[in-house]
Amino acid sequence: MQSGLVVETMTLTIQVPKNIGVILEEWAKGNGKNVAEYVECLIEQDIDKRKTLDEILAPIRRNFAESGMTEDELDELIETERQAMHKI
Repeated sequence: MQSGLVVETMTLTIQVPKNIGVILEEWAKGNGKNVAEYVECLIEQDIDKRKTLDEILAPIRRNFAESGMTEDELDELIETERQAMHKI
């Protein structure tokens, strides 16, 4: 967590069949997490899948704007890299 960043949380309690709980425990352990952390990651991944294209591209657009690069320069860079990939 970033210093000074305060995040409000919500506590959820869920009931799952025992066999699902055992699987969650195994998968969580395999990922170096406890069950709560693992399930939180699963929820975050599901939410991320539902982002709009604008939400996904926002950081890329922001980085491009901050770079000072023109659209023509970006086009040239992409074309150069595309051609380089075809030479491989």
